[in-house]
Amino acid sequence: MKQETQDIIIEAVKAAPAVTMTALTMNDIVAFVTIIFIVLQVAYLVRKWMREETEWGIRLKRWAKEKFTEPGDLR
Repeated sequence: MKQETQDIIIEAVKAAPAVTMTALTMNDIVAFVTIIFIVLQVAYLVRKWMREETEWGIRLKRWAKEKFTEPGDLR
């Protein structure tokens, strides 16, 4: 390995001490981030479903459409 490559690797490890000093492996970190991503997707889809499919959401959508569109608007 070239000296330049070694220096870059050493500096990268110094720049991320929180990851290198913990007992977490890369697999653990990827699994954790994946779980967070899935939870965010579920929350988004539940919110979207509530707003579009429930009676409360339909009324809210109808109210917003009446309130925020102008009478001559062609939407």
